[in-house]
Amino acid sequence: MNPPTTVDVIRPRPARVGAKPLVLMYHGVGRRGAQQDPYNLFVSPDELRGHLGYLLGRGWQPLTMDEYLFGAGGPRRFLVTFDDGYLSVHDVALPLLNELRVPATVFVCSGLLGGWSHWMPDLAPEPLISAEQVLALRDGGFDIGLHGWDHTLLPGLPADQLHRQIWLAAQRLAGVTGQWPLAFAYPSGAHDAASRAAVAAAGMRVAFATHCGAGPFAVARVDVNSTDTSRSFRLKTVRGYPVLRRAVGALPGLRPALHAMIGVARREP
Repeated sequence: MNPPTTVDVIRPRPARVGAKPLVLMYHGVGRRGAQQDPYNLFVSPDELRGHLGYLLGRGWQPLTMDEYLFGAGGPRRFLVTFDDGYLSVHDVALPLLNELRVPATVFVCSGLLGGWSHWMPDLAPEPLISAEQVLALRDGGFDIGLHGWDHTLLPGLPADQLHRQIWLAAQRLAGVTGQWPLAFAYPSGAHDAASRAAVAAAGMRVAFATHCGAGPFAVARVDVNSTDTSRSFRLKTVRGYPVLRRAVGALPGLRPALHAMIGVARREP
C-alpha cells in the first residue's frame, strides 16, 4: 500500500513530563574503533544489552513514547531513544530490544532516508535507515520521531530554513508513516527559543535536547556512549546525575577527577 501524501496535523497539548522518567540517548549500535568513531557514538550490542539488563534486573520498567507523553513516568521508568537513524538501529538494536521486550524511539532525518551520514567530517559516513526500514521499525514496536530534514543545527536559522527543517521534514516523515510525528530531537541537542517555538507550532508534543533542558520542548536526556563503563552507566541512572553533569560542565577541572574515579572504557584504535 502506498503511504498517504497528506496527513492532518493534530495540535495536542505538550507532553506531561513532570514525573521525569530516565530518558536515555543512544546513537548507533555496533563495534567501531576510535578512528572510525571519534565521537564515541556507537555502543556494542553487548554493552546495550548490559545497560538494559541492568535496569530490567532492578525492577525498572520501559516506556513507549505514548506512555511518556501521557505522563506514565516515575522514578523507576525509562525511555530509550536513538538519534540520527543509523542503519544499525534497524539491523542490530531492533532484534535485541525485541528480545528484551524494551520499546524505543528512533529519531530520523526525513530528508536523508536511505542515505548516509555526512554531517560530521571526522566521523566515517554511516548508512541511514530507508523509508521501508522506518516502517519495519514501527511495525517492530519502535516509535518514529523527527530529527530534522538533514541534521542541520537549528539555532540561528532564518524562518524559511526552520520551516524546512521542522514543518516540511515532519510532512515528509508523515508521508512515510501515515502519522504526524509527535516527538522531535534537536540535531546535536542544539536549540534556541525560535527553534523550540517552531517545533511546538508544527504540532509536536515534546522535543528532546541533550544536557541543556528548557521545559517540554527541550527535555534533557542522559547520553550513553562507547566510553561508558558499567560503573559510569550506573552513575548515569542515579536521579542526581543531571545536577552532577551540569556541575562538571561548568567546572571542566572536575571532569578528569570524575573519570579517574569511575573509569573510562578502553576502545580499539
